[in-house]
Amino acid sequence: MNLETLNKSEYRKCAGLLAELLGLDGDTKEKIQKCFQRMGIKNFFQHLESAELAPETFGKLQSMQALIEILDDKRGRI
Repeated sequence: MNLETLNKSEYRKCAGLLAELLGLDGDTKEKIQKCFQRMGIKNFFQHLESAELAPETFGKLQSMQALIEILDDKRGRI
């Protein structure tokens, strides 16, 4: 398995888990997966507005982004 195939598989898994966690529909999951593939997960969260998602989904993802930043800050202090 090459790196690109592995990345696509991991992005698919991450998008699926995120969709399940946040209660997102299949179309939104697919859109997020494509964004992951295009820009990576970290950049996706840094540039959420470019994904053009529904306001409710955008709000949920902003909350997720805030949690990631908090955890990342705490990890950096250890």
